[in-house]
Amino acid sequence: MSTNNILDTFAEIIFQLKEITSNEIDLEKLNNTEDKLQDILFQLNFELVNAQRQKNWEKVNKLERAVSECKLTLDRVRAAIINVSIIGINPKNLAQMQKILEEIETAHKTQVNIDLAIRLLGFLRKLFL
Repeated sequence: MSTNNILDTFAEIIFQLKEITSNEIDLEKLNNTEDKLQDILFQLNFELVNAQRQKNWEKVNKLERAVSECKLTLDRVRAAIINVSIIGINPKNLAQMQKILEEIETAHKTQVNIDLAIRLLGFLRKLFL
């Protein structure tokens, strides 16, 4: 999975969340989100190890932050699964999700993927309060 694939996985998660018509997300979608985030975490850790081997410390710092954000987001999703909680899919969040999808498309073109991934994880974590 490349960094572009990580962003594609984020896009899948965001599309899935945008499809929610009420404020409730079902357990299957939460489990699917957890699986996708677990895949992202695996890829981020893989890229982190590669950056460490290459002694690319700037990338290591960004990837460490991305790994941390992903773990925090994964914890929130797991808590939501346990609580089968309600997430706030309101017009403001829907607008932000659309903006995120546009940023993912731009990131594919400009290769600023890790910075965007960090911001996306923060947004996803906010949804699962």
